[in-house]
Amino acid sequence: MTIHKINSSDLENDYTLIAIHSNAEAYKLAFEINLKIKTGLEKSPFDITFGGDNSIFELYKHVSETYNTILYLISNKSYEKEKVDSPSLFDNLSVSKYLIPELKKAEYLIKIEGGGFKIESLIKKLNEIDLIVSCYSAKINNNKSKYNLIFE
Repeated sequence: MTIHKINSSDLENDYTLIAIHSNAEAYKLAFEINLKIKTGLEKSPFDITFGGDNSIFELYKHVSETYNTILYLISNKSYEKEKVDSPSLFDNLSVSKYLIPELKKAEYLIKIEGGGFKIESLIKKLNEIDLIVSCYSAKINNNKSKYNLIFE
């Protein structure tokens, strides 16, 4: 396995992050976003996982050659089944894990790398989608959370 070292320059904010509140499945949300803002979000061949953890965060990606922009739709919440050691009524408990713990209330995140989108206009269009309860621009200050957003 290849080891990648991350420099502090990799943590610079060269991306924009939008937090989305929605109870919809990721594929439905990606489809509706594609219709509304004319993108081509597609399921990535890999999901985001972390070693020693059973958490899986879904990832959808769109590359815009026209705007020189990469758009990611990422699930922020993963449900992990945990076994309880002692016999009880609840043998398997479902525990929520978050990609970005500071944004626990957001079910999805949109990460935009590059500068082809007008963020205010994009947020306004996203809020018009029926499946989205609300969305807004988000900032992250925690370095560990910034590491979690480096996946390619």
